[in-house]
Amino acid sequence: MTRSLSMPADAENLFEIITDLENLSAWLPRGLEVERYGPNLVRLWLPHGAVERHIAIDWENLRVVWGSDATPSYRGRVQVLRIGPHRSAVTADVVGASGIADPRVDSWLDQALHALAEVVAVEHPCTPPRQFQAAAAR
Repeated sequence: MTRSLSMPADAENLFEIITDLENLSAWLPRGLEVERYGPNLVRLWLPHGAVERHIAIDWENLRVVWGSDATPSYRGRVQVLRIGPHRSAVTADVVGASGIADPRVDSWLDQALHALAEVVAVEHPCTPPRQFQAAAAR
């Protein structure tokens, strides 16, 4: 399942929130938890159990990848794209249980991306350019 959402946020600020593994619960759907399990490992707590996955965080390309082809289930990636000043998009591509399409995964992705947009709006609000501030003051 792949979902994307654009939001008014600088790409680096958005990626900072995504890679803050200690605070993922602020935007992940209920019933889905992630914790750092080792230097390059995360444990995914899912409704039916837990799995461990290798995680790679690439700051240069603003990408997070967990799992691999060797782990056909519960793997994926999140990529932040720079659209412009104070504008980014995030794309998440996630494979659920047994590597098959699952409507729950699509719903979880949708919930997560919209919650992420809310978190980034609170933690890193974008100020409108001065020309818009001046027009609003008139």
